Amino acid sequence: MNTTFGRCLLFTVTFLLCPDVSWCRPQKSVIDVGTRSQLFLDRELVYEADGVSFTMHPADKSAANPVLIADQPCEGGEVNQGGTVMFDADEKLFKMWYLGSPSEYFDRIVTFYATSKDGIDWDKSHPGTIKSNNGQPHNAVADGIGPCVMKDLREKDATRRYKMVYYDVDLGYCSMVSPDGIHWQGVSETILPISYVDDVITACWSESHQVFLVFAKQVMPVMGRRRRALWTATSHDFTHWSRAVPALVSDRRDDLGSRIRAAKVRPLLNFPDNTNVMRTEFYGASGYSAESCLVAFPWVFTPTANVPGNQEGPMEVQLAVSRDLVHFDRPFRTPAIENGKPGTWDAGMVSSYCYAFDYQDQVWLYYWATGVTHGFPGPAEGADSGQIKSEGGIGLARWPKDRFVSVDGPAGGATLTTMPIRFEGNRLELNASVKPGGKIRVELLDMALNRLAAWPLSGPVTGDNLRHVVGFESQADLSTLAGKPVVLRFHLANAELYAFAFRK
Repeated sequence: MNTTFGRCLLFTVTFLLCPDVSWCRPQKSVIDVGTRSQLFLDRELVYEADGVSFTMHPADKSAANPVLIADQPCEGGEVNQGGTVMFDADEKLFKMWYLGSPSEYFDRIVTFYATSKDGIDWDKSHPGTIKSNNGQPHNAVADGIGPCVMKDLREKDATRRYKMVYYDVDLGYCSMVSPDGIHWQGVSETILPISYVDDVITACWSESHQVFLVFAKQVMPVMGRRRRALWTATSHDFTHWSRAVPALVSDRRDDLGSRIRAAKVRPLLNFPDNTNVMRTEFYGASGYSAESCLVAFPWVFTPTANVPGNQEGPMEVQLAVSRDLVHFDRPFRTPAIENGKPGTWDAGMVSSYCYAFDYQDQVWLYYWATGVTHGFPGPAEGADSGQIKSEGGIGLARWPKDRFVSVDGPAGGATLTTMPIRFEGNRLELNASVKPGGKIRVELLDMALNRLAAWPLSGPVTGDNLRHVVGFESQADLSTLAGKPVVLRFHLANAELYAFAFRK
């Protein structure tokens, strides 16, 4: 076969089988880590793990939770699922867009706006910008469900500084822009060319990929049933969006965990389990733009029985990770934000807000929750029947920076060896917590896994620090190795390693 013709044929077949070229990832034999913090949420970095274990760390929930509830007449008595909180560093102000419920002010669900100086106490006194039915003052600023708001500092047009993705009952998944996050103007009737539109869409900005990313809820056939799943699409300019593709779809492992999730909320379930119905679905997801990957927080819904017009069951927030915004790994299938015990305000359903953000060496993620499960009859009926009211609230969950998953070494010692990496910068930092009597030491290896002759075993890293600097005897400057493939081997004893980074 003619070589040129063969190559063209191979390219054509590959393109037809894989029209979305992001699925056809080029081969590589070294991971370019640059100066970005490398997390262990997946195993892409791991060549060999000898004696270590991997632990997911659920968020710490604020003692002040719920930090926001419906306490104004215009909010309709209940905070609904979906919304955004950001920290505006320019104004040193937390800003929240959240949903209320229909009331005498609005016969539909609308978006309200509040601000806070500390992220805990919220000011709802801002004048609303949309017309109410009764003409009374309120703090509603937009129509639409599930407002995902982003402040785009790259945008040159000041009237488009704030961008929103939301769901419209009549139109589907839409977008709006605003100069201030308060006065909104629609810019599209729909943003995704998909055949079936459900009621949840979330969005975030991925700094490492320089794109906007949306998670759109879709119903699709999965293992013989129609189930909720999440499809993704991206955009560089918030105007032109890629073709939506399935990204988070439940699998057999998810279904096998459904009985455990149901058992945790047994006192809250109003109907007996139907094992022919019990399954796992994805309701929505949040994003967090880490330095080297996109961390996702999918909302895992567990239908336990069909009820009139709906399904019964709990909802929890789990963890996923993607390095290309196409493939999502989910090595852990337990809550990243733990539901409360039955009888508490966040026991039944938890769903995170649109994205997490960095604040003072922490990752903050707000979440909506309620004390009842999906398919609950509602506040009035619940009150009449003596059950817990379904009134939702907004809570705050926090992690220390990059501390989602740790590589744990026992007291007797263990090692983790990385894949070949290429870095920039001149020093190595570890995000690690070392218990008393423990230590972490680092080796620099060649491709044959032999220690580099000019680099001795590092000095011991001890204590608890987000930015331990690693020293190799009298030197810590690694600039002579920058740009060259190397392998790291971590020796861990009574220690937790969360991330590493080469810095300038």
